[in-house]
Amino acid sequence: MTVHTNQPLTPAGLGANGVSQPHGIWSLQALREAVDAGRITKVFLAAADNVGRPLGEHLPARRFLEHLGDHTAFRIPLMVWQLDIEQDLNPDLEHVGGLSTGGPDCYLKPDLSTLRVVPWMTDTAFVICDPALADGTLLEIAPRQVLKRQLARLAEHGATVQCASELEFFLFEQSYEDGWRSRYQELSPASRYQGAYDPLVAISNETFIDAVVEQMELAGVPIEALSCEYGLGQQEINLTHTDALEMADRHFIYKFGVKAIATRMGKSATFMAKWDAAGLGSSCHIHTSLWSVDGSTPLGDSELFDGFLAGLVGAAREMCLLYAPNLNSYRRFQPNSFAPTTVACGNDNRTLSFRVVGDGSHRRVENRIPGADVNPYVAIAAAVAAGVDGIERRLPFPELIDGDGYARTDLPQLPTSLPEAIDLFASSDTAKSSLGAEVHAHLLTVGRGEMNAFLTQTVTDWERRRYFERT
Repeated sequence: MTVHTNQPLTPAGLGANGVSQPHGIWSLQALREAVDAGRITKVFLAAADNVGRPLGEHLPARRFLEHLGDHTAFRIPLMVWQLDIEQDLNPDLEHVGGLSTGGPDCYLKPDLSTLRVVPWMTDTAFVICDPALADGTLLEIAPRQVLKRQLARLAEHGATVQCASELEFFLFEQSYEDGWRSRYQELSPASRYQGAYDPLVAISNETFIDAVVEQMELAGVPIEALSCEYGLGQQEINLTHTDALEMADRHFIYKFGVKAIATRMGKSATFMAKWDAAGLGSSCHIHTSLWSVDGSTPLGDSELFDGFLAGLVGAAREMCLLYAPNLNSYRRFQPNSFAPTTVACGNDNRTLSFRVVGDGSHRRVENRIPGADVNPYVAIAAAVAAGVDGIERRLPFPELIDGDGYARTDLPQLPTSLPEAIDLFASSDTAKSSLGAEVHAHLLTVGRGEMNAFLTQTVTDWERRRYFERT
């Protein structure tokens, strides 16, 4: 496979000196050996911000190993969780490490079960961390901790969740730098015509896709299947199902990896929910199944699953903010687009928000609401929170809807805008009680910050076309 890059790219699975490295999850001993051999020189400590991006810091690998026993050794400003996607400070989150509190640090607690080498970062180990406060308690508003708390609630009912994420993205021939300079007006999609599932179209993208598949395998992110999708240059790569926290971690790494690989190959990829108003959107369908706590027994035919699914459907409108967190997310919810518009559940029905797949104990549900822009930790946490609420209320299995959901006017509708979703989330007793008041308030403030950034700080091309001459 030939890889064309704008900068040197270490071959997947090799260190700078060409020595093979183990793939997938690493042990601490494997890291020590690689450091001693000079194959790994740095460790990147990553934590998910409010948007779900990896932020953190690089450390010399030997320093990381020497200070693993000191929980105060690895630090990052707490205000990371005050920042929006532009890294502007949200004044309504001033209490989260803001300047009025002195801008304190929090501590990064490495989760060594996530230690791996990602081939797109040269000679660097990668580990996901949980942010902790000065007293050692974990930061409750951090996305990974939000998910952990909901999984603990589900475990109290004798169940756990396995998930699989189906992520779509658009691939372009231009680099991110070229896109930025052209204001994203002159992008060439990686296909000239719609070619869903067409192997001929796939051939032209094979170099990039092969790099993604190979490097994800080396990074411990197994891929289940891949295909061209309906949009011009649109790709879908599905991740293999695993337990919910591990899936969110893999999703987090995968998204970072796709963009990093694109950068190194002089291309660009976007996970926007809808990058072009005239085209199709990109989804992140999340498949969810219930299992016994030890992961040995599927529970798809149990009362627990019935209540879980009923809670998921019943709270969909209230939780939509966490499945569709951005203004752009709501451009995707269009009739006949394979993105849902109505809240209902059907058996193998792709026109609805929720699709039941499989039979008996292996029955699972596909949540079709999230777009590719979603924060995986928060989206899965929202689903588990709603499902646990349904279990605790002993809700019965929901009615299954047949036929074209887009044609139904008698079904509840998904929110059509971010402001509507914010209002529903704000007034939701289910969201507040399930997520906890602190997390609910934080996620609500993040959503309002995103809305206000657009409504009060932006002049769009649409406004210039509409008003420049005629007002």
